[in-house]
Amino acid sequence: MAIKTTSLHVLAGHGFSSRPSLGKRIMTMLSVRRSRQDLSHLGDEQLRDIGLTREDVADEIARPIWDVPNNWRR
Repeated sequence: MAIKTTSLHVLAGHGFSSRPSLGKRIMTMLSVRRSRQDLSHLGDEQLRDIGLTREDVADEIARPIWDVPNNWRR
């Protein structure tokens, strides 16, 4: 049984928006910033455990706040 999408469904958040709301994008950027800060505080042994180097961390921290992995954009 197919569900017919109406404008009411879209307004209620049941639509198939290709772009998240502004609020969700801001929350994602803040989460990315927090994750990158946490990453910068990991010790060398912890970084080895997850397969990263200090250079990898420096590269990640240098990325702009809006540059997030595609799987975060939902």
